[in-house]
Amino acid sequence: MPHPIIFDFDGVIVDSEVLASRTLAECLTNLGYPTTAQESLERYTGQRLRDSIVAIERRHACRLPADFPDRLSANFHSLRTQLNAVTGAIAFVRTRKRERTAIASSSRLQEIKLSLHAVGLGDHFDGRIFSAADIERGKPHPDIFLKAATGLGEEPRNCVVIEDSPLGVESAVAAGMTVIGLTAASHCGPNHAERLTAAGAHTIARSYADIASFIARL
Repeated sequence: MPHPIIFDFDGVIVDSEVLASRTLAECLTNLGYPTTAQESLERYTGQRLRDSIVAIERRHACRLPADFPDRLSANFHSLRTQLNAVTGAIAFVRTRKRERTAIASSSRLQEIKLSLHAVGLGDHFDGRIFSAADIERGKPHPDIFLKAATGLGEEPRNCVVIEDSPLGVESAVAAGMTVIGLTAASHCGPNHAERLTAAGAHTIARSYADIASFIARL
């Protein structure tokens, strides 16, 4: 029986982290809190939006508007036509049995579904999308990955996780899963593999071909 695979979403299936970081930086700058896209990428990637808001308000000693999440979503949706899948992700996902795959993401459920439709995977993960926005603790706590394993009816130790952020790697390692650190998305710089390894990734994959090779050896 193939190992069940739990995918992070942003930066693993969709190459969205650069767009999301740019959107967050622009919204904050427009509110009077100057932020570059690179700062946004480094500080907030992998977090739930509500956790990012807490960090932003602490950093700037401010209170963001109550409708900030809606503003952010509206701005990101306007860029959705620029959204692409991570190279190799769609073909890899389609070769896996649907009931043996899940998504465990910090993004909100509706945003995940919209992005899946945008890249042609709208129905692949039906009933197996788990959002940390809906639970008490987000990444780096293990809760979202444990929830995904339960949803798949699997023991955590049998699950393989594909993650692109150090926070996500820490979360999956804490859940007791085998973690592949993926560096295929456009936001991954030259030291990204080192950061994922430091967070506890069991192996580093630079492409989905690397992932397939690693999983075949398990």
